[in-house]
Amino acid sequence: MNRNRWIAAIIALLVILMLVCISSSIAAMRQWQGRQGPVDQRVPLPGISYCSSRQIKPCVLSFNLNPEGNMVINLLVNGSLQNFQVKIRHEADERLYECKKPGRYSNSATCTGEAVAVGQPVELLLVSTEDNSTLAAGRFAIIGLALATPEIYVTPTPVSVFDRSPK
Repeated sequence: MNRNRWIAAIIALLVILMLVCISSSIAAMRQWQGRQGPVDQRVPLPGISYCSSRQIKPCVLSFNLNPEGNMVINLLVNGSLQNFQVKIRHEADERLYECKKPGRYSNSATCTGEAVAVGQPVELLLVSTEDNSTLAAGRFAIIGLALATPEIYVTPTPVSVFDRSPK
């Protein structure tokens, strides 16, 4: 009789252990599925490419060098996009470029940072400065950097009304 009680207790303990394992597996699976949005609710990461007539934003207008030798990336972005920077990855190297917009709701931005080697493919990421989340990404092969030309201003000489002679 004592032996039968031990066998029944062991079987009951195994059943309870199996029920705990099954219920914790189900709870873990529900929690994991709850963190991921359904496929139809996920928004793919927007791509960055060179600007074209399709006007898909964000896009890259040009890569330039400023007079100090830093690289300037000219972008078209959505006017509502605020507080972002550009991160460029090349092999194991990663560089950040500070971005500025001329006005709060402007559609253009310039991002300035260290120049990269020409001819090398790079990954360009548009990153939020608030939470460091990636807003858009694209791959570029920078084949050349335009040098910024100095702007020359000529002050017009005033012409006096009395200096005009009839022709």
